[in-house]
Amino acid sequence: MIGLRKVFLVILFYFFAVGINAQELSRSFEMRYFTNDSKANGETDFLGETQWMTTDQRIGFLKEYARVAADFFDNPNLDKQIVSDTEISDLLKNVKPQPVTSVRKTIRLDNWKAYGYKEGQDQVKARSLQEWDNCQDAVVKEGTLEMENTTITRVIDSLTWRFKVETSLKTGENAACRIILQDGMKQGIVFGVRGNKVMYGSENKTREEPIANTNDWVQLKIEADLTQKRFNLYVNDKRIQYYIPVMDTTVEAITQFSVESKGTSFIDELFIFNHTPTDQVRYPYVSKVVLDENFREKPNVEGWQTAGFNDGHWTEVKLPSAHGGLREKEEAYFLRKKVEVGDFQRAVLKLETLDPGGEIWVNGQVVGVVTTRHPVEIDITRYLKRHNENIIAVKVNPYKIVYPMVHSPTDHYTGWFLGRATLELSHRCKIADVLVHTKEIGDRAVQVHRVYINYPTRDYFEGSIEVNYYPWFPEEGEKVASVSRKYSIPPRIVNEYTIECEIPSPKLWSFDNPSLYKVEVILKDTLGNAVDDYVTTTGIRTVEQKNSNLYVNGKPEMLNGAQIMGFRTPVETMSKYNRCAPRETVAEELLMLKKMDANLLRLHVHAEKDTVDGINDPRFAEFGDQMGIMFIWQTASFIREGEAWNIDFDGFPKYIKQVYNHPSIVMWEASNHPNKFHNHDISATHGYVKKIYNTIYSTDQSRIISPTSAWNLTHYGNTEGTIDNEGNPIEAVPEYTAHCVTRGNQDAYTGYGKKWTELRQAPYQWAASCLKDSSRAYFNFEHEESVGQPNWELCKGKPWYLLQSYEYYYNAQSVGRHLTAGEWRESQAWQAFSAWESMKKQMLLGYDGFSWCCLRGGANMGTYKKPLIDNLRHPKLAYYTNKMVFQRTWAGSADVDVVYGPEDKISPVIHHLGGETKVNLTVTIKNSENKIMDKKWYKNIELEGGRSVKKLETFRFKKVPEEIYTIEYVISEIK
Repeated sequence: MIGLRKVFLVILFYFFAVGINAQELSRSFEMRYFTNDSKANGETDFLGETQWMTTDQRIGFLKEYARVAADFFDNPNLDKQIVSDTEISDLLKNVKPQPVTSVRKTIRLDNWKAYGYKEGQDQVKARSLQEWDNCQDAVVKEGTLEMENTTITRVIDSLTWRFKVETSLKTGENAACRIILQDGMKQGIVFGVRGNKVMYGSENKTREEPIANTNDWVQLKIEADLTQKRFNLYVNDKRIQYYIPVMDTTVEAITQFSVESKGTSFIDELFIFNHTPTDQVRYPYVSKVVLDENFREKPNVEGWQTAGFNDGHWTEVKLPSAHGGLREKEEAYFLRKKVEVGDFQRAVLKLETLDPGGEIWVNGQVVGVVTTRHPVEIDITRYLKRHNENIIAVKVNPYKIVYPMVHSPTDHYTGWFLGRATLELSHRCKIADVLVHTKEIGDRAVQVHRVYINYPTRDYFEGSIEVNYYPWFPEEGEKVASVSRKYSIPPRIVNEYTIECEIPSPKLWSFDNPSLYKVEVILKDTLGNAVDDYVTTTGIRTVEQKNSNLYVNGKPEMLNGAQIMGFRTPVETMSKYNRCAPRETVAEELLMLKKMDANLLRLHVHAEKDTVDGINDPRFAEFGDQMGIMFIWQTASFIREGEAWNIDFDGFPKYIKQVYNHPSIVMWEASNHPNKFHNHDISATHGYVKKIYNTIYSTDQSRIISPTSAWNLTHYGNTEGTIDNEGNPIEAVPEYTAHCVTRGNQDAYTGYGKKWTELRQAPYQWAASCLKDSSRAYFNFEHEESVGQPNWELCKGKPWYLLQSYEYYYNAQSVGRHLTAGEWRESQAWQAFSAWESMKKQMLLGYDGFSWCCLRGGANMGTYKKPLIDNLRHPKLAYYTNKMVFQRTWAGSADVDVVYGPEDKISPVIHHLGGETKVNLTVTIKNSENKIMDKKWYKNIELEGGRSVKKLETFRFKKVPEEIYTIEYVISEIK
């Protein structure tokens, strides 16, 4: 007995010592059904050729998976928001603005006065205000409707389904103001303000709640759902009542509204936004503005471009600034900026974009008419007044998409906008642009600078160009490198000079350590006087593909993340901000990715089907540089589908140069899935690949190029370019096998209603060919295309509540039957379970990255079910399983066997991405009551540096009763 006790103490001490010297590195789990039935031996499908479970068993499996996963990821009710407003605000405070020049004067034209106007609106609005003014005891004054002891009733288009009402109210002393939405004598929704209380009606009773700001305007918002006779009430953007019954639950429609004032009341805004159901599965409802009244005049814009124009009623905005959507449809967007300048030799106005086009005026003279989305640069030297105030005025043309793609909202007035603007006052000899990239890294990095200089005079400029490097992010520092070269610069033309600079002991940029440098390029005359300068930021970073992998800074890496389409709720602003999101939204989406342990955002913003779309928003790159997010960058030359020749080839180099210096951009993507190659012979594929490669490579040789994210739609049948899609021998154009051209596809092994068989038999033929290619990487550019319903309890009153999408049939084909709205947890479980198993297998096969379609909800009027995060920031279970597989080191089983039979063994495998290390692995099996049934330990496992897959000895747990079990894999690093 004493001997056994000593042995026990030795074992206990050993494991205690190991625990002290080991730090948990990763934790993952899988779920499996264990059975004694020999028919389950071998690799079983969830549903497919080798399936073992019945449909009822599969549903039970998913129910258990949802329970376990929600607890495992510490979100048991699946109701937590992944990002808060506070986190977004904190990030925006900490993002450093780009540095400015010290020799030339660079004026950031941030704040403008803006106004939307359509011809004739002044007269229409005047008539509307007169109608309000004509009401008894009511007057429109100073942008508000003032009422005293009166009621105004208006008939409106019938509201029969779901709708939103917004208003701002203010009451005088001892006064009250109510808004009543009704149908004849039936009161549907009643709400308003009385003194320091908000009033609302429910089930024929009027209720009141105190509000804090008794002397200020009170913002009220109603979200109504007449299908359930319920509504939500918000006060000053805070929800105070959730899905409560309406006043009269027999009301079937709202056909009029009344504004009732007892005492003196003021109304600042009244907005009614209606939704009507359709029979189209991709667009299950359409939205319409029923009333949009702000009680302000709408003066015309005659003389808007002149200095003497009165813009006092215009709104102050900060660039970039967008206009559009149903509330502002067909209005041109006018912007004005007053700027005082001193002396200068040359003045250049730069606009990131004037999208989709418009006019530019300086001091009452037109200086540019823009018809593209390309970056704008105009020499305004002769228009700008020295030592004086100047007026810069811009008109942005309204826009409406003609060929909407299948995920676009029914609001086709996709926003038109003015990008950020700068005014550069400089010497006549001017540095026009500087493009920076890394040539090589090591103890000393070599940076290459392409410096463009223009001197629009008759004579040469004699002088030198100096390049200086300073640490800039996260901490600023003194100069660490400098180089100078003498040049004789010819006049008139744009001259290009290539200058290399060595950086000693460089701090490399990577997603987990995003170090940035300030690059200062100074133009000096023969006396050494600085006459002009150019300042940019960049990172020292290389990217290449070799040995069947992606390499960043000479080390194997993966691009793991998701894509965005630019559709974000609320519905009324979805189109307006599609192409130009608010700064807060940019921060929000990048935070969503970082919290998922993702390092990639695939920019995939578009609303049109087969015409040029996409964005080239430098803000994403600026944020990504500092946050450590890598980008597959689309540019605004991008097309979604159709003929590949619709790409804006002329604009592509301009867009590349605009964001060239950002290390976060690692790949250019020209198109999504142009799908008409097979309408033509193979020359269509040859010609496109040749054209797009030369367009991009002639401008940038430092990044990877993706001509299409769906190579399977071209004529090429293998990665070597030796056979076509039908197996016939061919010879691809040389550009197809150029070293920087990558491979990839949109491989959805478990999406679109696929059966598990496809995953078990993965990879697809095209992928198999590419995965054998030692000279390049292979990316799953858009996956997994599986669906997960949201937590419906969190979106009551929203127009998409309980609406299934066109994807509804997916679950029936992959699971065995439709999953109802009441089975939203099982739906999320399927999406999460299949995501882990599919991505796990793809990683083990050698895939080099993933972009989930897509990050957040909003597409298809908010009914799109593929996103990882719902329309209101709540992550689904698949968000967490993506995060689980994005761990730098993780363990799981080596196959996708769902049911373990009596002869099946577990084959643990570790996927590792990082430096050489030594780890322990614990594999634990738990039953449905979370009881540990058995454990398996693997000690002192050596993991090679780089990217590696370590297969471990197979084993079987002790015999357990037939049931669903959770298998947890915990990796601890030995210090």
